[in-house]
Amino acid sequence: MQGADLAFTRFSETHLSQLMGWIDSEAQCRQWGGPRFRFPFDARSFTEDCCWRELPSFVLEDAAGCAVAFGQYYNRLNCCHLGRLIVAPAVRGLGVGRQLISRLVAQGCREFGLNRSSLFVLKKNQRALALYEKLGYRKQIYPEPVEWLDMCHYLVAPAKEILAATNSSTDKVGK
Repeated sequence: MQGADLAFTRFSETHLSQLMGWIDSEAQCRQWGGPRFRFPFDARSFTEDCCWRELPSFVLEDAAGCAVAFGQYYNRLNCCHLGRLIVAPAVRGLGVGRQLISRLVAQGCREFGLNRSSLFVLKKNQRALALYEKLGYRKQIYPEPVEWLDMCHYLVAPAKEILAATNSSTDKVGK
């Protein structure tokens, strides 16, 4: 899918059923939402656990207005921290994840005046880890104790490197 074909827009309740439909097992839910995300879920529990009303949450939409990817960001340890990244099953492997990360990093770094991005990825999610490393993310030791951290890698990258790797180097980020 071409980047020009996808619109980056705030997540809204109209996207909720699409996003919920991409997660059809408890294992997928844990991989995406973390150990405390309830499964099975309904619209109420999903909204509460996803925190899309509290966190900056965005989707990429195709030309028909259908969501094809979702992600969130917030300031964590002076990095634009990405969370709950997911691409619709029908478009996985088409570069949508790269576009999503690029747009989230550009928007989040601009909003918070940051120049680095971070994320967690489950150690067993090798496909996602390979993408993140191609974009410039590198494993680092997380500086705070977290009970579930033994299951994850903590990755950090300069925002400019991510944007250059996704051909979006013209996006301005924090100093």
